[in-house]
Amino acid sequence: MKKIITETIKPKFYELNLGEIIPQGWLKKQLEFQAAGLTGKLEEIWEDVGPNSGWLGGDGENWERGPYYCDGLIPLAYLLDDEKLKKKAQKWIHWTLKSQRNDGFFGPSNNTDWWSRMVMLKALKNYYEYTKDKSILDFMIKYFKYQNKNIDNHEFSIWDYSRATENIYVVLWLYGILGEKFLLNFAHKLLKKTKDWSKYLREFKYIKPTSEYLDWKEFEKITNGEGLEKLYEYEKKSGDHHYSKLFEETHIVNVVMALKYPALRYLLYGENDQLTIIKNGISKLMKYHGTVNGMITGDEHLNGNDPSKGTELCAVVEYMFSLEILYRIFGDVQFADILEKIAYNALPATFDKEIMSHQYDQQVNQIMCSIARRDWYNNLDDSNIFALEPNFGCCTANMHQGWPKFAKNLCYKNKNGGIVFGIYGPCSVNTKISGTSIKIEEITDFPFKDEVEFKICTNETVEFPIFFRVPSWSEKVKYGLNGVYNNAEKGSQYIVINKKWGKNEIVKIRFYSSIKVSKWKRESIGIEKGPLVYALNLNESWQNIGKSSDYPEYEVYTNSKWNYALNLDPENPEKDIKFISNSKLEDQPFNSDNPPVEMEVEAIIVDDWSIEKNSAGVMPKSPLKINGIPEKIRLIPYGGARLRIAQFPYIKK
Repeated sequence: MKKIITETIKPKFYELNLGEIIPQGWLKKQLEFQAAGLTGKLEEIWEDVGPNSGWLGGDGENWERGPYYCDGLIPLAYLLDDEKLKKKAQKWIHWTLKSQRNDGFFGPSNNTDWWSRMVMLKALKNYYEYTKDKSILDFMIKYFKYQNKNIDNHEFSIWDYSRATENIYVVLWLYGILGEKFLLNFAHKLLKKTKDWSKYLREFKYIKPTSEYLDWKEFEKITNGEGLEKLYEYEKKSGDHHYSKLFEETHIVNVVMALKYPALRYLLYGENDQLTIIKNGISKLMKYHGTVNGMITGDEHLNGNDPSKGTELCAVVEYMFSLEILYRIFGDVQFADILEKIAYNALPATFDKEIMSHQYDQQVNQIMCSIARRDWYNNLDDSNIFALEPNFGCCTANMHQGWPKFAKNLCYKNKNGGIVFGIYGPCSVNTKISGTSIKIEEITDFPFKDEVEFKICTNETVEFPIFFRVPSWSEKVKYGLNGVYNNAEKGSQYIVINKKWGKNEIVKIRFYSSIKVSKWKRESIGIEKGPLVYALNLNESWQNIGKSSDYPEYEVYTNSKWNYALNLDPENPEKDIKFISNSKLEDQPFNSDNPPVEMEVEAIIVDDWSIEKNSAGVMPKSPLKINGIPEKIRLIPYGGARLRIAQFPYIKK
């Protein structure tokens, strides 16, 4: 590593405190669905975060599930100002604070793992931002002194080693508040002991599905089906760490969490190549494992870019969190573009409409959700049903952070006191600039409409700039200030309006998005407009296979035809696709019955594209030369289509 700098590099943007951004409109409804659904009810129906949790003093689950749950519960509770949820959150926080020993260590006494505590640190950070409870800062200082004292002798687990970015993130946050020099030195120690993910991304070598590198049956034979602890024993005896290295480097959640490593390294060392490393790394991951919804496949490990492979829900929410940090540190709009694409497509698609059940794995081409063997790498047969705990409980605990953290990152400040709107969604911002209270309401149906309106109101006149991101997909941008309109300069990443703001000022922005075709595996195509991906709307029959109507477990089937090739010119799709904008936006816009936008396109059935291994089979390579009767088919936003085809073969007109 290069020479240590004596101060951190400043990020481009700074987080607003939890509570300064209040979600509105359809986005607020997502949080309300969560509060009334799995997040609000989880403690009562799932023993792993129930009263017997090790993180509440019980003898139940004592590792990552309680902290994961708190990491989403706390921002949800305070964003909604929900007293019931806040009481639940406070219970976890108060027990955690009281658990701290004299030497600084905390948490369940029968668990000495550092990884689970890294997650709880993030939850404590969020709690402090809203409550300003100074005991949180004292608690963290004491714990980081404990870690700093013991780090040289602490044997990192595979999770500590792979995911210590989460620890470093909170250390640097605390350093920004307190300026304690030992925190900076400790952050350097942590980074040095953490896996060098910058090197991994720079030299990325997993260009094929993980099965080409790690035979899971061989792995299970070595571990006797008892997991990583047995693997450690084997590798200590043999001195060969081949298997654990392959496991850690292909595990999808490790990989998406690791994307924040170069950004944190940049803050600590000022290495300007780290931004390029991240962007090139994401490009490689998408080339070899990417799909049209913006995600990387991983069921549980990297699995190529076939649209019938799975993507874990934990990976969706953790990739979103990494992108939020990347965008804030570098200010590069590419990260905001990817974040919106995932949030507005992959995230809602993996929940039911009420957010009462979720999938472990989603498929881009998903023609049924059932308990059956699929071509996952090493996930179980129930991985794509909608339920409380399909496959494994990590996603049941970790899913809750997706929408709340996204809402919390809709707006930032920059180092000069300006306001930055980098992610678009309905919200209200209440903060202070130069001691003056300001309120900005963002009124929009984005991403279903391309228009955003901002109402700015200040207590007294104050001068500051407001930055509005220009998405890469917008071919031009028109914006107006108090009724006077201009076109954004071509190629600009931000619209900047710097003036003295007063009461009742209005900025309106109109993006211009066209229908675009993206190319994927076997020359398949995806249909996109703005941040939304469009998918074939299949009739859905939801069958509760569980024992409870209150907490259902669903298999989902269709009697619709799905094996279509689109009949269009991919170079000029707008002449072959009809775009329809519906007038009403439902409380849950991600639904297949009344979508806010849809498309109509001509397609022809492909007879030799059929079901294989309970999924859409290998797609014929495009462009196809087939004869058939053209039909008009309906495409809806990916996030509302729980059964779908979103990567299609095509017949070139």
